[in-house]
Amino acid sequence: MFRCKTAWFSSSVPQDHRHFWILEGGAITGWRSADYLFSAEATSPDTLKVFDSRDYILNKVTVFHCLFLSACEKRQSVKSVSIGHYVLPPASVQDEVRRVVGRFIWEHEDEQEAAQDESLMSLSEDDLREDEVDSNSPEPPVVNQKGKLPCVIL
Repeated sequence: MFRCKTAWFSSSVPQDHRHFWILEGGAITGWRSADYLFSAEATSPDTLKVFDSRDYILNKVTVFHCLFLSACEKRQSVKSVSIGHYVLPPASVQDEVRRVVGRFIWEHEDEQEAAQDESLMSLSEDDLREDEVDSNSPEPPVVNQKGKLPCVIL
């Protein structure tokens, strides 16, 4: 999936995302030479260094939320996931974006995963077998608090 691509990972990114990147043929490198920059937290010290860099200010690099990789893993495709929805802006910009469009897609995914984990813990084995049969059904679109699909303007 990521063959011949390089990525930089912030220290805030869970190790399983790095392993997935490597398993799918990607390589890890420094942020100045990487094709993709991933972070889980805009306020992480190493991510802040990227945001403060000349390359970021001149729009030469973009930081993406690491949940992009989770979405690719779920869909077993990088082409069916819009990376633009996973742009991770600095924390101060995030507040402004939330005022306009609501929550970011990765905030929805965090909540959905937590809710899914809770519901899985309460299911019986029969329920789990039934869920396996339904796992091929398409996922409903994620909507914001106002009932609209999220939009990120790049």
